[in-house]
Amino acid sequence: MNKNLMVFWLSACFVFGLDRVTKVWAERTLALGEKVPGIEGWYEWSLYYNPGAAGGIFSGHVEFLITVSALAVFSLVWFMKKGEHDSNAWLQIGLGLMLGGALGNLFDRVFYHHVIDFINPIGESYIFNIADKGIRWGLYLGLVGLWLSRRNLKRAAKKQVSSSERTLEQ
Repeated sequence: MNKNLMVFWLSACFVFGLDRVTKVWAERTLALGEKVPGIEGWYEWSLYYNPGAAGGIFSGHVEFLITVSALAVFSLVWFMKKGEHDSNAWLQIGLGLMLGGALGNLFDRVFYHHVIDFINPIGESYIFNIADKGIRWGLYLGLVGLWLSRRNLKRAAKKQVSSSERTLEQ
């Protein structure tokens, strides 16, 4: 394993582990459909088995959703192994969070044929889990990482051009 990608792998393991622990807690503690007070003013806990993707789209198409999830997992790992991202911590954390979230929901789809959701924002009609938040926040951090990489590449290119110009002047 590339030690320079440790942040990527640790981020993925953190989200996957936290997702599994909280889903086991939700299934052992909550009754299906029951609403239990959670974080006052923010969330309540409500166990829901989502047979589809976000908001229940593609319900009943488990094989399709497993395939899409597996492709996402393989793509994230390939992208990190193929590219030179070992110095970009923001990108590593972001893609690691996304990988952990994708693995968490893939685990549910493979073993249960649905995703376990239990976090219900008060006043909203959707329910989610830790894996979903890992994917969402990973996307945000990954975009920040890509933006910083692009900025650093432009800066490096300018330095190279200016040093080439100085060499030509001499």
